[in-house]
Amino acid sequence: MRTRTTTLALAGLLVATVTTGCGNAVTTASEVKADGTYAQIAGLPKDQQVAKAEELARKEGRALSLYTSMTADIATPIAQAFEKQYGIHVSVFRGNSETVLQRALQEAQAGKAGADTVETNFAEMAALSDNDLLADFNGSALDKVEPTARFPHWTASRLNVFQPAWNTDLIKPADEPHSWEDLALPKYKGKITLEVSDSDWFENVTKYWLDHGKSQDQVDTLWKGIAANSKVAKGHTTMMQFLSAGQSPMEAMNYTYITVRAAQKGAPVTHLPESGVSKIPAFGRPNGVGMIKNARHPASAWLFYHWLLTDGQKELVKLGLTPSTKVPGDKSLKGLTLVPFDVKGLSDKDAATWDKKYDALLRGAATGK
Repeated sequence: MRTRTTTLALAGLLVATVTTGCGNAVTTASEVKADGTYAQIAGLPKDQQVAKAEELARKEGRALSLYTSMTADIATPIAQAFEKQYGIHVSVFRGNSETVLQRALQEAQAGKAGADTVETNFAEMAALSDNDLLADFNGSALDKVEPTARFPHWTASRLNVFQPAWNTDLIKPADEPHSWEDLALPKYKGKITLEVSDSDWFENVTKYWLDHGKSQDQVDTLWKGIAANSKVAKGHTTMMQFLSAGQSPMEAMNYTYITVRAAQKGAPVTHLPESGVSKIPAFGRPNGVGMIKNARHPASAWLFYHWLLTDGQKELVKLGLTPSTKVPGDKSLKGLTLVPFDVKGLSDKDAATWDKKYDALLRGAATGK
């Protein structure tokens, strides 16, 4: 039913081809050149690194290739803002996170990097790191990022925050959900939509319940109740369109920025109760940025990494997203109770197990059992 397991399995398969061959790692001419550029910048005092990166970016031709899973209405203004600040033309390849990963891995296998920098979901960033495709970054921008948002070879650039969402014309204040457990209540029978790829949400809620005293039997019963109340759809943006049009009363989970952006356009949707304060634990899933080791434009890749964690954070706030750093005027977490997201548990070999468990839950939702 889902593609993430297949894609991450491909990552494991390709790493053998990328990093071995007659017992030796593949090293391309562009990687040697990129390594030299990254080393030049990294070897300078931090207050001199940006100027050096700008100098080297001019010599590269002021170009940058960005691979991202940002939607077009986000990727385009982000690219334009970066181009305006540095005069570097950005070409954008965008797709879902699995497609971004697959393309980057296939290009690495062929010894031809198409991307200079990647910005996508944490699981795919971790896969790129595990495949040794990302370069280290030591710029001053890291000083603005919490240690928990720094990972090997990549850094969290924004958070996708998980919360239920509902149509306020169809779900009145007296019927608002106030916990993840509420989604299993009989009153929501036939009113909830589950998204086909949300196994990371499923894993985080499950572990949260278990960590806070529920037994496995209690957790299983709750999920069975949620599935019985639900139908299945694909794509968070598509789901929000249905919710906005009143074709669906409630979504078990959507990203808060999608809900907020729809509400700002006049849709009768929200992720906050009438009080304005949600008690539902909000999981902030990191999306991250990284530089490709054998980038054709490594100085531009370095500049984009630095920019996205500094001035770019302000641009993310303007677009209604949740930045990974503290930005004045950011209200994206207002009214939410943020709790830790289980990056580690979803970046290891157990991730596929959660995919399978979630697929089994969805089959129950699809059949109404």
